[in-house]
Amino acid sequence: MPRSDYSWIYPSQTEGDGNDKAITAYRRLYHGIRAAILDGRLHPGERLPASRDLASSLGISRNTVVTSFDLLTSEGYLETRVGAGSFVATALPDRDMQTATKSGLAKQKAENQRPLHLSQSAMRMLAYQRRFPRFRVARPFNPATPDLDGFPFDLWARLLRRAWRAPNIDLTIPDDPMGMPLLRDEIAKWLRQSRGVNCQADQVMVVSGAQQALDLIARALVDPGDIIATEDPGYEGIRGVLASSGAVLHPVAVDEEGLCVDGLGKTSSPSRIVVTTPSRNYPLGTTLSLSRRLALLQWARANDAWIVEDDYDSDYRYDGPPLSSLQGLDTDNRVIYVGTFSRVLFPGIRLGYLVLPPALIPAFRGMRGFADGVPAPTAQAALGAFFAEGHFGSHVRKMRLRYGERRAHLKSLIADTASGLLEAMPSDGGLHLCARLVAGHDDIAVQERMVKAGLDCRALSSYYHDKSSKNRGDLPQGLVLGFAGWEKNQLSESFGELIEILKRRS
Repeated sequence: MPRSDYSWIYPSQTEGDGNDKAITAYRRLYHGIRAAILDGRLHPGERLPASRDLASSLGISRNTVVTSFDLLTSEGYLETRVGAGSFVATALPDRDMQTATKSGLAKQKAENQRPLHLSQSAMRMLAYQRRFPRFRVARPFNPATPDLDGFPFDLWARLLRRAWRAPNIDLTIPDDPMGMPLLRDEIAKWLRQSRGVNCQADQVMVVSGAQQALDLIARALVDPGDIIATEDPGYEGIRGVLASSGAVLHPVAVDEEGLCVDGLGKTSSPSRIVVTTPSRNYPLGTTLSLSRRLALLQWARANDAWIVEDDYDSDYRYDGPPLSSLQGLDTDNRVIYVGTFSRVLFPGIRLGYLVLPPALIPAFRGMRGFADGVPAPTAQAALGAFFAEGHFGSHVRKMRLRYGERRAHLKSLIADTASGLLEAMPSDGGLHLCARLVAGHDDIAVQERMVKAGLDCRALSSYYHDKSSKNRGDLPQGLVLGFAGWEKNQLSESFGELIEILKRRS
């Protein structure tokens, strides 16, 4: 399709000329066309407008255009075809092209070498960039991949269409930064019934995911220099978003009973916030014991601290019903409960929630207005209906059975075919298993070899806070193996490749 507007080709100033007022109109047009040819905005063989038409669109005389065209033609930038008009030359002057190319490369190099002054917040966050492989399509054994084939996308599409066929004011002009009322009510109801969370709909804030929830918490409650206690090992994305606030992160060890509460006292001043995953540590899968839950709540009360309970995939427990939440034991309103739908439904839904203590609601409501306002109202409406019509509960029950079978299959593969290489670590739920390397392997090296083979492996040691080379030998060596997103035959095939990689240890 031919261009309809060439106003950009007639610059108001010409780079490199000292006195713009002294530059004649035809020279300005000449420089504009010449620059556009050299930097690729005008392509070889492209037809330029007729001189009369170009003069009219640019508001200059036709003689100015003709003079410019003649000069460009004489220098080899344009060529004239009888009866057809003026075209960009198909063979451009080599000397000028090389000069322009070198000039452009030099300019680009200078821009790349220019000092970049990022904020301290950005630098602190980037220090915790995730270093795991990125595959466009999920590969075994990615620990965060649910079974997308199991989600009823046709039903989801109908719910989205229904919301738009008769949109209400909450959908077209959303103004409550806490989220849509129907969804908040359904989330509160589900959490009361399935997790023992003590909450009402007005305490629920819908967010775009757990990362945003943590970002809002840090903005509201943390000043630079405050101490935030995190589990070690733990999810690195948590550390990055919290570090951006200027907080000092204090890693606290996790053992077979979960977070070691005694480790909270090993700081110069009490932690402002403790971030924990009491139902299932990520990645180990250990559960915080009742005695430690009570000790943690008592510690928070004594030190005027907040507890952030991250319940990232608590709906998928296979050795019994879902555990009751830590928040449900809290009688002092010190627990902020965080959840997400990315693993229960599908990652692209980008919806999660906060359950706030009543005293924090006004502050979070006000802050949210300066963040992103209201997240994805259409998706909120569809998800509210998905809950209200019973689809959410039935989907969780169906997937819990499917994932339980795949988990059992992976455990049997480890026990039956990986003797002397891997040992499954205890866990009662989630979308992944941790397997300890028992033959002296370096898990980072194993991860690198698996990635080359097209497998999305995660090294257990990479989840620990201290990754320095001098202490790596002290870290547990293992693999974090996701099972949820693949059929049993796919798991068997990929696990066979893993075994071969371990046996071919270099």
